[in-house]
Amino acid sequence: MEIRALRYFQMVANCGSYSRGADMLRISQPAVSRTIRKLEDELGTAVFERHGHGVRLTPAGQILLERSQLLFRQLEQTRAEIRSGMANPSGVVSFAVTPAAGYVLAPPLVERFHAEYPNVFLNFVGGFSGYIHEWLVRGQVDVACLHDPLPQRGFEITPLLNEQVLLVGKPGSLPAGRAYARTADLANLPLIVPSLPNASRRLLDRWVAATPIPLNIKIEVNDHYVTRGLVKKGLGFTLLTRGAIAADLRCGELEAVPFRPDAYWPLALVTCANAPRSAVVEAFIRTVRSVTRELAASGAWPGKLLDRE
Repeated sequence: MEIRALRYFQMVANCGSYSRGADMLRISQPAVSRTIRKLEDELGTAVFERHGHGVRLTPAGQILLERSQLLFRQLEQTRAEIRSGMANPSGVVSFAVTPAAGYVLAPPLVERFHAEYPNVFLNFVGGFSGYIHEWLVRGQVDVACLHDPLPQRGFEITPLLNEQVLLVGKPGSLPAGRAYARTADLANLPLIVPSLPNASRRLLDRWVAATPIPLNIKIEVNDHYVTRGLVKKGLGFTLLTRGAIAADLRCGELEAVPFRPDAYWPLALVTCANAPRSAVVEAFIRTVRSVTRELAASGAWPGKLLDRE
């Protein structure tokens, strides 16, 4: 199985089209088609199936994409380590993190890690927990930080922090006369929340499942910035952690109150337990845990610390 064929395959899979893939590779479409046809002959099965607007992966193609992504990441890290030598570690670390956690964690994490490993290239990918889990399964990232990860064979979960959840709205719109919100308030407020299987939505549904309170969901939005924009306009209310809206609170663009009893979203670090990890990835994981502990202990990241190693 040739590396070149796998690169062609990945590009077509990412573009969803032979022609667009060929354009990105800057080679002819017939050359791409021949190479992938040869790859399919070698595998004894098709990796793509055609539809009206391009191609989609077959089940075999999906497996090949996940394995090849992991392979290329390992090759890239190996090349960087050999070129740099052990005395001057380098390489690439891809880190997926939810927007809210990334806002608090990324600045001190990058500062700390690059002070010790200046030649390591960091690739940060932001997204909701549902997307991050998929990237991790496919081998597109080395390390993931997400809310309420579902236990899955082959993955290692390290609890980091229980982040306090707040009811968020436009200034002056929250329940008057109280410094907190009750679960019952959610029945009377138009909510803007992510759709399933997003982790925060799963946690919200689980939270109210034991009560007779119906959720008044007005809009489902799977984008952190869109949600905040809608809430700022007074078009609804949402549930977010303090870290997600710290800047908006300081500017007076949003208002937030905690729940009583307190509500939390568990945040954890997730890695693939079976895949080999480079020395720089291991160092990055240690730095994430160390920086998280320090932020929580100082109060810069509100919540209950879970990782006390």
